[in-house]
Amino acid sequence: MKRLLLGFIFLLTPLFAREMGDFVKDIQFKPLEFEVPNITSTTDTNGVEVFSLKNAEFPIVYADILIYHGKKHLGKRPTEIARLLEDSWELSGSVIYPKEKFLETLEFYGASFSVSVDYEKTTFTIAYLKKTEPIVLPIIHSFFEKPNLDEGLITITKGKLTEEINRRNDNVSSLAKRKAKESLFRGTIAGTSMNKSKLDAIQKSDLVEFQKEILSESKRRLLITGDFDLKSWDLFFPNLEKGNPIAEEKITPAILSANVDKVDKQIQLVEKDVTQSFIAMTGVLPPHNHPDFYAIQVLNYIIGAGGFNSYYMREIRNNRGLAYSAGSFTDFQENYGTIQFFAMTKTESAKEVLSLMRELIEPKLINALTEEELQRAKIAIINQFVFQFEDDKRTLASEVRRRDHKMPEGYLQNFRAEIDKVSLSDLKRVGKLYFQSNQMITTVVGPKSLMSFWKGSVTLIQPED
Repeated sequence: MKRLLLGFIFLLTPLFAREMGDFVKDIQFKPLEFEVPNITSTTDTNGVEVFSLKNAEFPIVYADILIYHGKKHLGKRPTEIARLLEDSWELSGSVIYPKEKFLETLEFYGASFSVSVDYEKTTFTIAYLKKTEPIVLPIIHSFFEKPNLDEGLITITKGKLTEEINRRNDNVSSLAKRKAKESLFRGTIAGTSMNKSKLDAIQKSDLVEFQKEILSESKRRLLITGDFDLKSWDLFFPNLEKGNPIAEEKITPAILSANVDKVDKQIQLVEKDVTQSFIAMTGVLPPHNHPDFYAIQVLNYIIGAGGFNSYYMREIRNNRGLAYSAGSFTDFQENYGTIQFFAMTKTESAKEVLSLMRELIEPKLINALTEEELQRAKIAIINQFVFQFEDDKRTLASEVRRRDHKMPEGYLQNFRAEIDKVSLSDLKRVGKLYFQSNQMITTVVGPKSLMSFWKGSVTLIQPED
């Protein structure tokens, strides 16, 4: 693999004078052959699923503890509580090792620890030297057994998050993506951005209650790689009784499509006095386990996700010089998926760029795709798939994601074959279903003067509307 990459870099060297993207047109790559690693999966006596890949080559252990309780379980709590708990919890340590003593002690022994409260679950990421295991694991266990939330650190964290809110509109692309997400996920926790007054109103007791709720959740998984001994981890998984099902938010394509309809084909212009505008078109896709998943991946690669190989980069940036960057990306979850096409351009070029972005996903172009373009995209996707397994941690994460999203058994092993089955007729079909600009929310960040470009079809909003 390293020889392949070095050879590719060598090929690039004399070709800078050519149009970007030309250098790959005549290079014939073959699909890479490799075996998907064999993952060991067991369930302990307390019902905890353990995913492991043993590697004694280096005396290091890497582990992720997944507790399936996240932002979607907030109920009536303010969404700000998740970030406030995430940052405060990690810095507060445990009762035995309070505040900075917790992380400083771990760092002294060469260990690391972090907390992430995301939408689906809460993840604790751990790494340590095998020889320090008898010392490090009890320190980390105290974080779960006797957690400490320090009032002073909560106040400091509130200040940091408030400053983050104050500065979140500075970056044009981040602002556009946030406003597009707020529109597409309107009425859900996923579409609610932090609010300073709600953040300030959260009390320590609210955080303690949420923390206890997370730690009492019985659905847990351990992902562990390196030179580990599973017996050392027994104390981390107490025998928790399964409580009543917790109410959780469920986002579906129908909910997202309804939010697209609410925009009613209006362009959302987020007013910001800038010389470089960001344009985003955001649409709805089916869930990860939907049969159209593979064809969508291939078509998305050809249109926008293939870097300099994509139509967006070639037509918008290279051939016409209209954008600094242009492309697309997909996000597939258990119950829904999303796609976003984007471009960053000079403000005076915004109208032309948006028109071209729409044109490049019209049925006329998709129906004209060739077998050669299809094959190049499939080979590229298959060859990139190997990076799912570039390290053991990522390999385990891929398997857990497969299970979380209810993908079929053998999904990782069969991925390449399923991609290879995609035909031109499949691309035409999914293009008509999911790549329609009139079924997307269009968000533009730029000055108010842009309203004159699209008279009568613009809704002007402010960054904090």
